[in-house]
Amino acid sequence: MRKASSFDITLCLVRHGRATGNKAHIFNGKRRDVPLTALGRKQARERAKNWLEKPDVILSSPMRRARSTAHYLSRKFGMQIQIAPETFEHDLGGWTGLSAAVMTKKHPEFFFHKSDGRISHYVKKAPGGEDWNDILRRARSFLARVRREHAGKKVVLVSHGVFILACVSILTGRKPPRLWDLRVRNAHVICERI
Repeated sequence: MRKASSFDITLCLVRHGRATGNKAHIFNGKRRDVPLTALGRKQARERAKNWLEKPDVILSSPMRRARSTAHYLSRKFGMQIQIAPETFEHDLGGWTGLSAAVMTKKHPEFFFHKSDGRISHYVKKAPGGEDWNDILRRARSFLARVRREHAGKKVVLVSHGVFILACVSILTGRKPPRLWDLRVRNAHVICERI
């Protein structure tokens, strides 16, 4: 175990509250900037209410569902939200707005599998969209920027499940298929020291 230093960053990755289409597993992706549902707003309020320690920085994906979730934290602590443009949701190209359940049946070859062999809803690459390596590149760029700009700080990022898993993969070394066994629910938090 390495000793903590004054340059260590605590990064808390928060998935946005439930948004339109999440319950039905509709691919919102980058191209559908949907709002939070009533449940999503409640989840975001509860997440903020239960957050104990004031962060130094609150970052958010530019997408409305993430910004709305971050709003509750920013209001609680009297802080501004800074937009982290590279943390947007997976661009699903031509599959935007379609059902993940339907697409896994029609095109299973486009999806990752979990460690037990079951198909996941995580897309390798949708036609006209990003592939997993594109998301990893964005996550590496984001993490490098956080290390450069926020040494020694407590940083919160409100973003999206796939982007959060890309960050987790880079920070922990956990890779597919084991990575897909993690379930990042709406308003879920994962904190890592980086």
